[in-house]
Amino acid sequence: MLVKHTPSTFEKLHVLGGMATDDILARPQPRNARQPYAVQTRNDAPGVYRAALPNGKFINLMRVMFTDYCMMDCHFCPNSHWVPRKRYAFKVDELANAFMEMHRRQTVAGLFLSSGIAGSASKTTERLIQVVEIIRKKHGFKGYIHMKVMPGTEYQYVEAAHRLGTRLSINIETPTVDHMRKLSKMKELERDILKPMSWIADLIRDNSEANRHSGPAGLSESGRDLGATPAAIGQATQLVVGASDESDWDIYERMDQLYSEWNFKRVYYSPFQPVRHTPLEEHPVTPMIREHRLYQVDWLRRVYKFTNDEMKLAFDDRGFLSSEDDPKTAIAVENLDSFPVDVNAATRDMLLRVPGVGPVSADRILKNRRTHAVDNWRDLQAMGVVRKRAWPFLYFPGHRPPRAKQLRLDLFSEGAAQRIPDSPPLQGSIDACASTGSCAGCPMFGAPGHPGPSG
Repeated sequence: MLVKHTPSTFEKLHVLGGMATDDILARPQPRNARQPYAVQTRNDAPGVYRAALPNGKFINLMRVMFTDYCMMDCHFCPNSHWVPRKRYAFKVDELANAFMEMHRRQTVAGLFLSSGIAGSASKTTERLIQVVEIIRKKHGFKGYIHMKVMPGTEYQYVEAAHRLGTRLSINIETPTVDHMRKLSKMKELERDILKPMSWIADLIRDNSEANRHSGPAGLSESGRDLGATPAAIGQATQLVVGASDESDWDIYERMDQLYSEWNFKRVYYSPFQPVRHTPLEEHPVTPMIREHRLYQVDWLRRVYKFTNDEMKLAFDDRGFLSSEDDPKTAIAVENLDSFPVDVNAATRDMLLRVPGVGPVSADRILKNRRTHAVDNWRDLQAMGVVRKRAWPFLYFPGHRPPRAKQLRLDLFSEGAAQRIPDSPPLQGSIDACASTGSCAGCPMFGAPGHPGPSG
């Protein structure tokens, strides 16, 4: 007699917790990796991920899919209908109780809930809402819950998700309408993704304004009713880089729109990897360096507040970022006439344009120079400045880098040496004459950018 096996909750966690890693907000990294958001798997507990936050703290999340069945035809996705394999799904009560049991055992402190689309986008989102509603209202959980909203969900379910989740996200996957047509015949970017995103942005903005006008009584510092279930305070999204042959500039323009118009908290980037049985299984893998460069551009736009005109300098004629130079250095090289920057006189914005200087080190420089002038590399390095990257772009007493024209030759000295084999390297000559205190015999004496006897 054939006995049909019904998978247990633990078995479903093994499968659907593992499948949730395909719907990623960041690639798993080792503990010492310097990533804006790193995720590490706990092998002893299926579906549990240790998320490293930007502030250095960690949170264990139950990261799980409600079901890995999906009716959609996304050409890159392992959960799409192209891939023939056995599928799993939780029941609403089953998943809610599993999360609360893990929370009571202090295994997890929050929930990241995703799903494939089964039946329809609205129906699937409704099931996710029911799971979170049980967790919030029946069990009284007030902690962090990240909810995925399915593309094409109707407004009433988006509004309900906003009332229950801490953060919401809809995966945009690709930057433009034309690129979406290459990835799916069933999704429309404007109707199914951008429109729900605009609804979420409006709901978050309206809720924030209502909290500001409600007065301080009974509210937390964030303006939220301390006794109420929290409404969503932000949204995020993810792009699959390289799947639709888009350029980095295409991605940047969409990212800029999401941050500026809809106040997104984060945009995440996942390099395309081909999946067997899908239409893109023969498509080349996207190099990891491209993902890394996009995160750097994202950081310059979101944290450093670089303008779009500045950002354009980091892209080549085809709209791609360099795999050799990081975007900040590429922008600085294109703006050499603005350097070197005087450490003791520059504004914070000017300091942030210097490669090797970040927000923390810029603030430390501003704080320290109130009491004394900054006049040596040892102090700057103690403040967090990366000397290897910053030395050509900073000026202070005792350190005078070459001027723009000669600096460009310095930065590309290896290429210049190949073109002109007999040309002596400028920096070596400067160091030599500086060590002796005299320019006599220096082969670069009188050349443009030579600092002279003072060093």
